[in-house]
Amino acid sequence: MNIAIVGPGAMGLLMAGYLYKTKANLTLVDNVKEHADLLNRNGIRWEGLDSDIRFTVPVTVGLKDPENTDLLILCVKAYDTDAASRDLARTGYRGPVLTLQNGAGNIEILKQNLPDSPIMAGATSEGANLVDESHVRHAGKGKTEFGPVDAGRPGRNFMEEVAELMRNAGINAALMAEPQSLVWSKVLVNAGINPLTAILRVQNGRLLEIEPARMLMRDLVLEGWEVFKRMKLKPAYTDPLARVEEVCRLTASNYSSMFQDLAHARRTEIDFINGAIVQEGKRRGMLCPRNESVMRIIHSMEQLGKTEGPGNPGL
Repeated sequence: MNIAIVGPGAMGLLMAGYLYKTKANLTLVDNVKEHADLLNRNGIRWEGLDSDIRFTVPVTVGLKDPENTDLLILCVKAYDTDAASRDLARTGYRGPVLTLQNGAGNIEILKQNLPDSPIMAGATSEGANLVDESHVRHAGKGKTEFGPVDAGRPGRNFMEEVAELMRNAGINAALMAEPQSLVWSKVLVNAGINPLTAILRVQNGRLLEIEPARMLMRDLVLEGWEVFKRMKLKPAYTDPLARVEEVCRLTASNYSSMFQDLAHARRTEIDFINGAIVQEGKRRGMLCPRNESVMRIIHSMEQLGKTEGPGNPGL
């Protein structure tokens, strides 16, 4: 299988390291020439939980061979989905797309910009940190689940092939029938963990040790859970509090992507996580003051990052 991974950030490099162990033909797709050149020159260091490897795969600026690409895995930030999918459309790519991105709204953007591509969507609880631009650290094992946005596109056999490839690579992968439920189930978990770790500047597991933070995490998740129920989606779990605490334990040593973005004065995905809960709540006549408050705090920290530069990343 010829696979292109678009977005060689933490999750993109983590997936590349996993899939490199298989017989898949991998290409990484970047949109910054200097970064692509660096990865081509230095290769990639993949620091796993029980292994430390170096490998090289081709890194291109833009998708260069759309007709011979069997699967595209999208790993860009949620706020870059529109631009990335428009770039892909310009190449003429019409093959399957798998998104395991954080946040809500990616599916809708992909369907609009790539109408001929079968879209698979889901969520992963794998943890990854970028030590530097070519060095990814695996920070926690998790589960990766996905399914077709539109039934029958792509076919079941193709999805089983992708899932089996992931399993052979060491990923705990499973197929699910309702990807929107997977996406929003992960949004709830991220809404409880990501902003609090970013604000408090701690690893995920510390939220279980700091009782006021643990209580606030529960409040954020329960508020989002009420919105979720009004959306009439089937949840991927029955107890949202047990799930968010389980993810904290499984990724205890992980620094969330939101923590890392703020530490390096980058834009976060807050609008696609807690902000998505706030917007969906408003559409259904429900206010979400806790999620809105942490969203405003993160926006304030983003603005400070623009004016004062990166802080101590603590990584």
